[in-house]
Amino acid sequence: MRLTKLGWEQALKAGEVLKQNVLTTGEPIHFIVSPYVRTVETFHGIVSAWCDPKEFGHIRDREKRLKAWYGRLLELGLTWHEDPRIREQDFGNYQVPEKIKQAKQERHRFGPFFYRFPHGESASDVFDRVSTFLDSLWRSFDLNKSRNYVLVTHGISIRVLLARYFRYSIDQFSLLANPKNGEMVILGHDGAGKLQLDGRCELELGEKDETGEKEVKGHAFHKRLRLLPKKYAH
Repeated sequence: MRLTKLGWEQALKAGEVLKQNVLTTGEPIHFIVSPYVRTVETFHGIVSAWCDPKEFGHIRDREKRLKAWYGRLLELGLTWHEDPRIREQDFGNYQVPEKIKQAKQERHRFGPFFYRFPHGESASDVFDRVSTFLDSLWRSFDLNKSRNYVLVTHGISIRVLLARYFRYSIDQFSLLANPKNGEMVILGHDGAGKLQLDGRCELELGEKDETGEKEVKGHAFHKRLRLLPKKYAH
């Protein structure tokens, strides 16, 4: 599933905010990206804040154009790799909308952490693979591969990673809402070898006057994570 027009706008805006308001020191940055198409495209939108790929629009061959753009990003201190362990929760190989809707209703009754989609995963399964990812990430910290990391991933993976690192209980995990599209959760170093929650940045949407289409109007920083409305909390 590819990004929509609004999705691209959100990715571009997230990159601008990240560059201008979060990672402002000019130090190298390493991105770890879920291999799904929409997250790779989100990564492309984000890093456009450092170098606009339109600068290479004169190169007609797509592969050569992409290689030239990637080369420029590397010169600017940006590196990246894909990691399938932070992919979206698997909902099954063949997703029938009616069955997925029914399964999500069953998940709400059963519990969001342990309910496993037919031929797919539960949040508990995602927890297991994200745990191994977090171990690898921590080893890369120890090796000083980079001072700044950006994970381009999915809502469930973000919630599970936070629950795993900060040792949230299952009940606490179930209270967390998925981050919205383009929303960033920011962790900083506490100076004593651990990470701390510095807050989150949420993109603010509005309607275009002429068409009524959604567009990014701005952004806002919040100190706390978003929680589900009480009627949805399990």
